[in-house]
Amino acid sequence: MKFKIGILVVFFSLNCFAHKGILMQKIYGNVKISIKTGFEYSDIDKIQIIGQLSQKLSDRLHYKDTVFIEYVQDYRNIYKNDLYLLEYNNSNYKIIGGIKSEYNNESNNSGLSIRICADRISIVNTLKFVEFTINNKDKTNNYVSKKTIGLNDNEDEALLDSLRTIATNDDLITKIITSKSELINDIISDKIPIKKQDHFGIEIYWQNDKFLFEYNHINSDRQEYVFEVTDYFYHEYLNENDILIFVDKNAFYYLEGTNHEEKELIKMDNESYAPLSIFDFGNKILLHPFRNRNELSIFLKDKNKVISKFE
Repeated sequence: MKFKIGILVVFFSLNCFAHKGILMQKIYGNVKISIKTGFEYSDIDKIQIIGQLSQKLSDRLHYKDTVFIEYVQDYRNIYKNDLYLLEYNNSNYKIIGGIKSEYNNESNNSGLSIRICADRISIVNTLKFVEFTINNKDKTNNYVSKKTIGLNDNEDEALLDSLRTIATNDDLITKIITSKSELINDIISDKIPIKKQDHFGIEIYWQNDKFLFEYNHINSDRQEYVFEVTDYFYHEYLNENDILIFVDKNAFYYLEGTNHEEKELIKMDNESYAPLSIFDFGNKILLHPFRNRNELSIFLKDKNKVISKFE
């Protein structure tokens, strides 16, 4: 076993150190979205859903100018605080290079923007920001002021740095998030496909603020419910029938076809913020961190257990 694992470590680590971040931009009618992140997290799917539904929302509110949703995912947990910045009469890029004390990007004096820097983005909350900014566009900029953003560090707490930047007032952000919207409740009732299969297997959808995992039976239009979750970090397919759903870097669900047994949240020790490399070996799954080739884990499917220490 030691010898085999050693070979696997060498093989898997060949591509561990070459990595580029992800910058994705798309347009849905008058809505423009942008996400900057590091890996194929579920937030890439979420920002596209936000783009589609924001277009429907702006149509229902008869808003024709540009709606720009600019999202920087703080996947490395650099900042202690999330940033929300709602702006009217400016749909130009601003936070794409990260949170700064001063921004040199000039306003394009057009449209409106929802700018977010956080470790996760919420579809429904972002739609609420869009609705609020459209309905209150002339007053939106009045809620922008200076905010202190803390920086995470491993040094002594007293030595932690922070920066002052512009952001929308925290009280207003909380008020918007906790508000109710019949219009948004109607829009999110649409079932949006995220991952579909050509013939059969587990498919992923989003509807009513939940991710749905359903099984598509071969040569049939019948969809069979498998599982649902309000949010997750990323997913990894083993094949059409089996999938791992990571809710964070240290916990996941294992979905196996149409197995209707209660799904157990499986815990593991993992320091890497990057999605794990996953290799299926029958009744075992090898989990390999992105950079640290010394940290290997094995998931035993029949026992729903992860082994991370080897003698």
